[in-house]
Amino acid sequence: MAHLVVGEEDLRFGPTPAFTPAGGWDAREPDKLVKTHCCFCGVQCGIQLKVKDNKVIGFEPWEEFPVNQGKLCPKGVKRYMQNDHPDRLLAPLIRNHDGFRDATWHESLRKTASAIKEIQARYGKDAFAFIAKIDDGLNIADVGIKFHNLNRFVAA
Repeated sequence: MAHLVVGEEDLRFGPTPAFTPAGGWDAREPDKLVKTHCCFCGVQCGIQLKVKDNKVIGFEPWEEFPVNQGKLCPKGVKRYMQNDHPDRLLAPLIRNHDGFRDATWHESLRKTASAIKEIQARYGKDAFAFIAKIDDGLNIADVGIKFHNLNRFVAA
């Protein structure tokens, strides 16, 4: 197994006492710890989620996990603080003269598809590219299905 070549002071990543997430730390005692993995990259680091009332309220290191030995990068740490962040978007927005306005999913997808078709009509079918990165621990068949659906969206 590979070993990190860093100093002792570099062995902790993520929030520190100097950084408080939006809404503060949730100090309640969890109902359970759920062992899982971070889905932000292909490394799939182990993490234990603190769950209360069927909601993630925090996380703890999973030190026995061989890949990351309880450590997480800042992306992995912040992922579990995003669900209830006050700035998280829960519905689509469309730009207007005042900035942005609320929109429905149907309206947003229709507007996106229309813009793609306009680009392709003006500059040719190859003028629009769609880039996707899927390494969330799915097996190759699931990844293939996701890419097939993305391809159908772009080619339509």
